[in-house]
Amino acid sequence: MDWKSRPSSRIRAIGRSDVADILKLSERPEIISFAGGLPDPDTFLVDEIARVAAEVLTDTGRAALGYGPTPGITPMREWLAERMTGWGRPTRVAETLVTTGGIAALDLLAGVLVDPGDVVVVGEPAYLAALHVFRSYRSQFAGVEVDQLGMVPDSLETALAELQHRGVKPALIYTVPSFQNPSGATLPGDRRRQLVDIAARFGVPIVADEAYRDLRFEGTSPPLLSALDPDNAIHINTFSKFFNPGMRLGWITAPAALIEPLIVAKQTQDQCSSTLGQYMCRAFARHGFVDRQIARAIEIYTRKRDAMVRALRTHMPPGVTFTRPEGGFYVWLTLPPGIDSGALLDTAINRENVAYVPGSSFFHHSEGQRHLRLCYSYVAETTIDEGIARLAGLLGHALDNL
Repeated sequence: MDWKSRPSSRIRAIGRSDVADILKLSERPEIISFAGGLPDPDTFLVDEIARVAAEVLTDTGRAALGYGPTPGITPMREWLAERMTGWGRPTRVAETLVTTGGIAALDLLAGVLVDPGDVVVVGEPAYLAALHVFRSYRSQFAGVEVDQLGMVPDSLETALAELQHRGVKPALIYTVPSFQNPSGATLPGDRRRQLVDIAARFGVPIVADEAYRDLRFEGTSPPLLSALDPDNAIHINTFSKFFNPGMRLGWITAPAALIEPLIVAKQTQDQCSSTLGQYMCRAFARHGFVDRQIARAIEIYTRKRDAMVRALRTHMPPGVTFTRPEGGFYVWLTLPPGIDSGALLDTAINRENVAYVPGSSFFHHSEGQRHLRLCYSYVAETTIDEGIARLAGLLGHALDNL
């Protein structure tokens, strides 16, 4: 059997698996990898997780080890509704859906809202796994500019107006409002209000991916897009960044009328998310451990962010600029004209033993060659300076040979 010719057109549309390639690098100990956006295992409260696991198995073992309701167990959905309400988006249980992580949440929404050929509006650079999800549903893309403050409202309005002029109504707008992956940018409050107003005026829903919202190192959090417009802005989130990714849990908050078809779609995706994981997560939160782990993560990631920024300031050659995020996992580099981050990647990995993600991975077409993403969350703090020095040496050599 020629299995290479067997994958469906839906899977072929995704193209190369950038995410799988990034995750492979974490298994190579000789590589200082700034590639994968993985949480630091030192942030995990292992003893506390063991405690709640024993508690859950003792108190609700039979229920926790069985199948659960497709939208999630009621105590978990009640807690999510309380959490969202506390964040400024009044939420009923019927407006929540537990998912098997953030990507599963996005996949459900794409399956319900996107037909083949539909246009999805994305802020670019965009989260590369989100691009993969939308490609798998054979969507087309309209790119909107992302600058140091996130998605640019004027660029969004222009894109929607042009599509409207062509008689095209997009399926949705996708954005990462807080500590954006990959740029690290956070939308300020005034831009958030502009974006929800523009989206509502054109009648296009916004999917706000808030995976990094809790990991704020400084400053204050702007309002959720879904708090500004609960009817049109859909909130998705994951427990992978502030609990742990091994539980495979995330959630969607949206109007109940949208949750209903999402439940139908979930029955064909995984039937139900981890019941044991949900009981454990709810117990973890009830004991106050979620807040404790978030505080621990912020402490660790702040140190790593600061170490990376110091190293970049010390080692990078003239002409290289970079962001300083207020939270999250990522720093975004802009290189001088003539330098292609993708062309340098093989040399970086195999000669310098340092890895990053080329900027072109975060655009739906051929852009981003002068950019690259660095992640500080997973790499050991003690190796950040050495890794940045290696990368700076490679870039300096490339500049000398222009």
